[in-house]
Amino acid sequence: MQLTEMVDKLRIRICQYRILKTGAAEISTHLNAADIVLSLVDLAIKDKRPISKEEENWFRAGYYLSLVFAGSEWEDIQIEFDKIADLVEKAKFFRV
Repeated sequence: MQLTEMVDKLRIRICQYRILKTGAAEISTHLNAADIVLSLVDLAIKDKRPISKEEENWFRAGYYLSLVFAGSEWEDIQIEFDKIADLVEKAKFFRV
């Protein structure tokens, strides 16, 4: 599966979670970091824009997502997030 497909798949899964949890107090703000990462990856792929040093911090949200989702039916969000973050690093999308 290509990185763009992975990004789209995770974006859909995050949307499903948000819709299901609408109005619930339990939606983690760490999910916002995942949204930001997906947007940064889109910019890197589509606009050939490197991810800045400051923006790299958003890619560390996997740990916090694991605290929120580990062992739940939503655990795949954290797993896919980590896969995307790893691929982005290997593809050298971060600043040069």
